[in-house]
Amino acid sequence: MILEIGCKDHRVTVDISSTAGMRKVTVNGKDVLFDWVRLPDGYYSLIVEDRVYDFLIELSEDSCTVTGREGSRTMSIFDARRPTPRREVEAGLAGLQRLKADMPGKVVRVLVKEGDSVTCDQGLLVLEAMKMQNEIRAPKSGIVREIRVVAGTAVNTGEFLLSLE
Repeated sequence: MILEIGCKDHRVTVDISSTAGMRKVTVNGKDVLFDWVRLPDGYYSLIVEDRVYDFLIELSEDSCTVTGREGSRTMSIFDARRPTPRREVEAGLAGLQRLKADMPGKVVRVLVKEGDSVTCDQGLLVLEAMKMQNEIRAPKSGIVREIRVVAGTAVNTGEFLLSLE
């Protein structure tokens, strides 16, 4: 797992892996072998090169605060696996967008009507495929311009379902 961790204006790349029962961290290209144990109430005991460090970790969505004998540090965590904020995703989608069926199935319910205003990730319709019901969600905020299907309609892969603008 590769993360970037920042504290104030300093940022390091951290690669975490396991080898021979020990955990290995590579910090800016330098390998460090360590072991750790989680203690009650968010405390950890870390062993690095025969030295023991005890500290408290408080995690939030994109940062952590580490408190030890020498004080506290809050660090930002940048994880490439974490989805980017929705507003950045929406910024790349402009104009009319036509939604098509990803697989053959049957439209079970249409949740919107033409002219409805929808938000990103809002349910638009339910498609049953391979005995599973899948909610098709809006890839962006916008207005439903055209709906080509009704409940009970069988659709094939690539068939036009509806459009958003």
